Amino acid sequence: MVGRCENRWPYADCRPWSRFGTIWAMKVNVGISCGLALLAGSALARPGDPEELLATVERTVRPASVSTNTAGNVVFDFGREVFGRLEIMAPEGASGEYVVRLGELMDGAGGVNMRPGATIRSAEVRAAVEPGAWSRVPLVADKRNTSGGREGRAAQVRREHGVVMPFRYAEFVSAPFALGPDSVRQVAVEYPVDRDAASFRCSDERLNRVYDFCRHSTIATTFAGLYVDGDRERIPYEGDAYINQLCEYAVHSDYALARASHEYLMDHATWPTEWKQHSVMMAWTDWMWTGDKHSLERCYDKLKKDKLLDSCRRKDGLLHTGGRRSNDIVDWPVCERDGFEFREVNTVVNAFYCRNLRQMADIALALGKEDDALFFAQRADETEAAFRETFFDEARGVFVDGAGARHASLHANAIALAFGLAPKEREGGVADFCISRGMACSPYFAQYLLDGLFEAGRADAAIALMTASGERSWLGMMDFGATITMEAWSVRIKPNLDMNHAWGAAPINVISRHLLGVTPLEPGFGKISIRPSFGSLKSASGVVPTAKGGVRINYADGVLHVETPAPARVEFGGKSRDVPAGKHSFAAK
Repeated sequence: MVGRCENRWPYADCRPWSRFGTIWAMKVNVGISCGLALLAGSALARPGDPEELLATVERTVRPASVSTNTAGNVVFDFGREVFGRLEIMAPEGASGEYVVRLGELMDGAGGVNMRPGATIRSAEVRAAVEPGAWSRVPLVADKRNTSGGREGRAAQVRREHGVVMPFRYAEFVSAPFALGPDSVRQVAVEYPVDRDAASFRCSDERLNRVYDFCRHSTIATTFAGLYVDGDRERIPYEGDAYINQLCEYAVHSDYALARASHEYLMDHATWPTEWKQHSVMMAWTDWMWTGDKHSLERCYDKLKKDKLLDSCRRKDGLLHTGGRRSNDIVDWPVCERDGFEFREVNTVVNAFYCRNLRQMADIALALGKEDDALFFAQRADETEAAFRETFFDEARGVFVDGAGARHASLHANAIALAFGLAPKEREGGVADFCISRGMACSPYFAQYLLDGLFEAGRADAAIALMTASGERSWLGMMDFGATITMEAWSVRIKPNLDMNHAWGAAPINVISRHLLGVTPLEPGFGKISIRPSFGSLKSASGVVPTAKGGVRINYADGVLHVETPAPARVEFGGKSRDVPAGKHSFAAK
């Protein structure tokens, strides 16, 4: 469907979601990263914020398998890729050098692929053994992802971790002692995560695999102490960070890493138009999940003055951002835009603006700024009306790409569904159009497509996309050899992709927020919304972490069992019920 494309600009990423009304209704190896160093000097970092909130930890991993390939080399497979290093234990009396290759992929001969292409990592190291204790395999830092290249600001891992790289396999070309499963280990660098806080299983084993894939992707990419885009640059971007935030919230209920990443980006904004708009979304999401207003208070003036892009607002309420001459991004890489027709008044940008205005109204009210809240709510009403009037083609029943455009892309329509901007009586037709386009977008924009389909009541279509096979799918990434979600669907589509982009992990937050249906109805989960959408799945169960504790969901034979740690509103079987904390059961009919 989509051909090879050239990458001419730096890139980034994003994600949304709509459930609340206004006012609450290599040859070279990879380098080093330390989140706290990035926060130093930030006007938004509070003095006295505990350093350990951003401290990353090390976790040792034993080999999943050990084998000898046709070249006679010993190959260790650790089962999954991590960011970290390799350590070896040489016995007392051993001396001499070893040669080991580390990498993300295997070659056809059963060894590490040393020419994997794109920005897929491999490294060969020759070093002397250090007998009698675990010793680090020495790695060389990659210049670009420890300095940031032309973009700058690469995150630096904490000094004590040394140089880290993404790898799954270790192939020993030679060693002066016998190698076994107890002599080699992988050391993963990660933000500390309660691995038992979340779970999911359903009757479709493909979806279970995708959930596990995205869960590991979310955890493994926390190595920097801030959210970063991936291994090639290791730079925080707002769009990437927003999806990362939603994904991490689906894994555990420690919200510090998301907040640190958001506040860092408030002071270090990146270039795309929509990425600035994501700062409002991150602020609102932080507050709704945590119930803590401190970050809103620190960020409010910047959100209002710098992130709403009001300087681009026309008299009718829509943003005029300049089309191709501007930094409007829509999707990345360029060939993933489904033929989007850029206009100076852009449908995707203005959908984000509508969402930002609604969220700013909520934020202002939470902070006691009632005049601002009313102002933003009125502006949202005006802008949403102008959005439908300007972009919705009544004759075709779809949204076009911009003011004066004839082309209707997946992106313009999926984002309208995701943010509740489609006319209610025409929502079905817009959803049908999106379904007809398939996965005509990148892993980044898949967040909006999946959100939009669930919001339109098309759970089966969303599940079908999450469980699809072939090039443009999560199962396809796994078939390629990935154990962390990739930057793009394939090397053919993005020739310089890296294999470790958390922006591709959208299914885990979509399963948590839509399929299991658990979200905060009030800030900090003071009241919980449980609105599951199982589609045609025969059974599904899981635990969704919240600030009040885990919400347990079990669905089978048309009966929903819920255990909630706080009062909840349960919408299931066409009925809405307010229930207290505790265990409850509901029949579909």
